[in-house]
Amino acid sequence: MSRFLTQREKRALLALMNGDVMRENLDSIAGCSNGPALVAGLRSKGLSIPCERVERYDKDGNACYPGRYSLMPEDRVLALEWLGGNHG
Repeated sequence: MSRFLTQREKRALLALMNGDVMRENLDSIAGCSNGPALVAGLRSKGLSIPCERVERYDKDGNACYPGRYSLMPEDRVLALEWLGGNHG
């Protein structure tokens, strides 16, 4: 299956294998400008990748709730298989 992963998807999965990733960080890590669309693509391939809304504060001190992505244990198994090896 790894041959069907884009380079962006591979970078995103490698980051997620190391732990939770905030939505805005995922854009930078994967090299994209629409992390939610990237995650949607991975979900369409069979991963669940939950998104937890966490409270943060913007530059003006207002509460906001950006997403934090993570891998479920079964996602990790698939990701390892797709990436073709042991990554963390």
